[in-house]
Amino acid sequence: MSTLAAIDMGSNAIRFYVVEPTGPSTYRVIDNIREPIRLGGDVFISGTIRPENIRKAEEAFRRFRQTLQRYQVKTVRAVATASIREAANGEQVLDRLEKASGIRVEVIAGDEEARLVALAVGSRIPLKKKNALIVDLGGGSVEVSRVENGRITLAESHNFGAVRLLDVLSSAGDDPARGGALLRDYMEVMGRKLRRKGAEKAELFIATGGNMETIASLPDIGAVPHPAWPGTLVFKTAKLRLMMEALSGMTVKARISKYGLREDRADVILPACFVYHMLAKLNGSTEILVPRVSLKDGLILDTLARTRTVEHSDDLRAQVMVSCRELCDRFKVDRLHSEKVALLAARLFDGTATIHKMGATERLRLEVAAMLHDIGYFISIQKHHKHSFYIISNAEIVGLPPAERVVAAHVARYHRKALPKKEHAEFEGLPKKERTSVRRLAALLRLADALDKEHLGAIRGIDCKMAEGALRIVAASRKSCRLETLGFERNAQMFREVFGIDVTLEIRQEA
Repeated sequence: MSTLAAIDMGSNAIRFYVVEPTGPSTYRVIDNIREPIRLGGDVFISGTIRPENIRKAEEAFRRFRQTLQRYQVKTVRAVATASIREAANGEQVLDRLEKASGIRVEVIAGDEEARLVALAVGSRIPLKKKNALIVDLGGGSVEVSRVENGRITLAESHNFGAVRLLDVLSSAGDDPARGGALLRDYMEVMGRKLRRKGAEKAELFIATGGNMETIASLPDIGAVPHPAWPGTLVFKTAKLRLMMEALSGMTVKARISKYGLREDRADVILPACFVYHMLAKLNGSTEILVPRVSLKDGLILDTLARTRTVEHSDDLRAQVMVSCRELCDRFKVDRLHSEKVALLAARLFDGTATIHKMGATERLRLEVAAMLHDIGYFISIQKHHKHSFYIISNAEIVGLPPAERVVAAHVARYHRKALPKKEHAEFEGLPKKERTSVRRLAALLRLADALDKEHLGAIRGIDCKMAEGALRIVAASRKSCRLETLGFERNAQMFREVFGIDVTLEIRQEA
């Protein structure tokens, strides 16, 4: 594969990375550029990015284009995070950047940031069979991810990035001691919001981001190379507290003078220390691991993985389903029923492939909708399908983009009651192709849900057979499954209307 590039349009700076692949998941860095354009400083105060910084970003992207041409880069991934997500003129900024450079920037959600950072961390620290907390602090937000056995089970994005926290310090004026006291009070409030009752301590506390790499490079921190994981530094949490206290009593100019920091790092390093220390303390961690990787590394690794299409698809599906199961547990969903319906839905999808002619993307949408179709029970039994739509649409499902979540939410919404119609504004707002997908997948989900009507997992397996222009589903069970048979007939009408063929169910009772 030829050279690749990644662009991370963050709140404190824009980072540009050019690499040369050296293997299926390894690469050599050719160029690494950091443009100190603080977009977050505009957005978090005024809500928009000011013209001066837009012009600076345009100039930076023109330079990026020249560098791409120089290295003959054909594949570039560019993403934007908190500052563009929140900017009222974010789309306008991205359009201007594309016109200036030909590079289109994708705005990603906090859970996708978490996934990409975890991917990068996994290239340095083996996360399988590990329980880890990954904290990625940017200028506008902090992504906190719990990883269990290599998969993200929880990803949360909180709006207290290092640049945003400068607003707290600004109210202290030039009094460093008062600024430190204000930050301590503020972080205590944030800490209470982050605490989870019964949350299990993570074995590893992993910190990423430019601020942490700077902190770990300071002599007073005493970071040393990890003996088992090359490229990773480790230091004691207690050292971070001492550093935090030392920085609290210094002006920005004094930090620049003593530690040789850049100005745009010297002002945010104190709030960064507070965030990392608070989260390490909440987790009960005595040491902090710094793998020295970032979002842009995750972008490169994800791009390399996409060349291995089947492997990448399987890995993403596994991550998505882990997130769905975490949601099931959080919202007290009947896991036995949800797992059975998801399994039956997938088998129906595979067994009717010649009828619906859909692919892997639609199959995953169906599995997500099947796993979460009853999640609305958490709000109310009445109209729970509508509540399921709301929860799925707004939940963070790691590995599943927001647009895909919305489609899966519609499929879950139509697993019972009314069929999709023009009076349903959210459904009509979908592109025509997605409306077709929702109808087809909802028809399959209704059948799968009916096949576990009693929520007892009685159906052990199904076989789909086409004969004389009709679909016959043969289900194996140790019971007569009278309720499943009745429910199937009631739910089969949507399938008949959508696909234009008849469908029948045969229960083969096993001994």
